[in-house]
Amino acid sequence: MKGVVAVVGATVLACTPLLSSPTVAGASSAATSSAAMPHITAKVTKQGIVVRGTAGLRAGRVHLTVKGPGTVEFVSFDPGYTADDFVSDVNKCGEKCNVKALKRALANATIHGGMTGGTGTIVLPTAGSYTPFTIGERGAVVGQPFRVSGPPRKSSAPSVDGKILAKKGLSWGGSSMLPAEGRFLFKNKRDSGVPHFVQLQQVEVGTTADQVIDALLAGENGPPPPFLEAGLLTGTLSPGHSMTVDYDLPPGHYAVICFFPDPNMKGMPHAFMGMVRVIHLM
Repeated sequence: MKGVVAVVGATVLACTPLLSSPTVAGASSAATSSAAMPHITAKVTKQGIVVRGTAGLRAGRVHLTVKGPGTVEFVSFDPGYTADDFVSDVNKCGEKCNVKALKRALANATIHGGMTGGTGTIVLPTAGSYTPFTIGERGAVVGQPFRVSGPPRKSSAPSVDGKILAKKGLSWGGSSMLPAEGRFLFKNKRDSGVPHFVQLQQVEVGTTADQVIDALLAGENGPPPPFLEAGLLTGTLSPGHSMTVDYDLPPGHYAVICFFPDPNMKGMPHAFMGMVRVIHLM
């Protein structure tokens, strides 16, 4: 499997073969209630990204289903910055990250979340244009943009079983225990200052966050990391944004990891800087 998937927005800078292509959890059987919430579906195909359900969409929270193995995420751009600019900048941040391009993308794009093969909710907060994108073997690929109207539709976030919070100082907060099947809120707090995503990776019982970090830093020259097969991957959230994720995973211990490349540390993945926490799914 490949060693790098670079993303600005959902930027995965994967540092081990396993983490570059995690086993993704199936959607929880307790699907998000969408009675008062519009539902969009997205899928990565050989031709690009197909998104359905966007006609007449108003700003606000939407229920999202991503079909297939690809990750689909949603981004909005500042005036004067285009999807072509975004693709160009993202593709310059690979194994050797062009920090200038990374900073340009982060200054002009807002990432609203997404997921890999599953269900959840994301928030499209204001009227305007949104663009789906994915990053894979061909690098960054964008789909057809769509517009949402305003004013924002009022709808509450669905009930959740716990929270995963990205906080200032490249740290995780929130629940230390979750049910093995359910729904969690992923929030990137505004004061975190940088985008984050969640990779949940099952680890051997007793594994500590320091052991995960040491294994990542050791790379191919070190012992095999203590990872097991199960896991899931969310899309990236810009600071101040949130989403919910439905999941169904085997019980056990999981490392909460973010590999987003840090713009102030020459693109170093956040996990290498200590953004790892171990939680328990029961």
